[in-house]
Amino acid sequence: MMRALEFKDRENWLNIAAERPTGGQLSFQVQYWGINPNHYDNPLHKHSFYEACYVREGEGTYLDHDTEYPLYKDTLFLSKPGILHQIRSKSGLDLCYVAFEIDESGSAPEALASCRELESSSDCIRYGIGETPTALIWRALIEQTRNYDSLNDTLLNSTAQSLLLSLCNAFAEENEGKRTPPPRKLSHHSLRSVVLYIRDNLSADLSVGDIARYMHLSSRSVSRLFQENLQTSCQDYIQREKLKRAAHLIRHTDLGFSEIAERAGYASVHYFTRVFTRTYGMSPGKYRSGR
Repeated sequence: MMRALEFKDRENWLNIAAERPTGGQLSFQVQYWGINPNHYDNPLHKHSFYEACYVREGEGTYLDHDTEYPLYKDTLFLSKPGILHQIRSKSGLDLCYVAFEIDESGSAPEALASCRELESSSDCIRYGIGETPTALIWRALIEQTRNYDSLNDTLLNSTAQSLLLSLCNAFAEENEGKRTPPPRKLSHHSLRSVVLYIRDNLSADLSVGDIARYMHLSSRSVSRLFQENLQTSCQDYIQREKLKRAAHLIRHTDLGFSEIAERAGYASVHYFTRVFTRTYGMSPGKYRSGR
């Protein structure tokens, strides 16, 4: 039977296993992790590091410099270095928190650019984060510390790194409404998905529009995917695959030509015969007799 850990034990394990989360282009130094299901008032104070808190339950207020914010379930707030702040609650807050610094010496220069946004952003609070990556990762991290027998330092370290990255991202988005997402780059993975879809649905009356809807792309994007990667049009590729399927069935089965035409996606055996003859230089019957 697995032994459940008390909150302080879970907190201590985090502080041992996830003191310096590693992985990715950003490195962190964690000052402390905390899990407090009954957090009330603390004095007005400041830190030389960042401290992020996630309200899992309860109500209260957060004072950041000279602005007071209400706190309630699924609120995330960030105390920045040098800023006077205070948490107050009459009924108690269920809080998870982490204090951290960004280790510039162990971070990639390009990754540090996002941290500059974190420093300059005036935002310090996020509401309704219950289903965001930050909240989901934080809950997963706490869940991983629940039982002694299932503790895994490597998994804790990896999850902690993901959480800290998501925190940086969450609070570096002050101007997110002004940002435009980067154009979607169609990858070889996209091409493979299209090719597999065509292969598995050759008997259907496939069109570029059908494929575009399946891939959640525009027809123009699908056409460009084939032109840039295979130097052919999507329709030509479909026709080529249909004929390959038909040729295989002619060579390796005794199916009638009407059924072969149907399985290869041709509505008419006469049209199939005409296209096959034009492509292979002989009728389906002569092609079969030569096997």
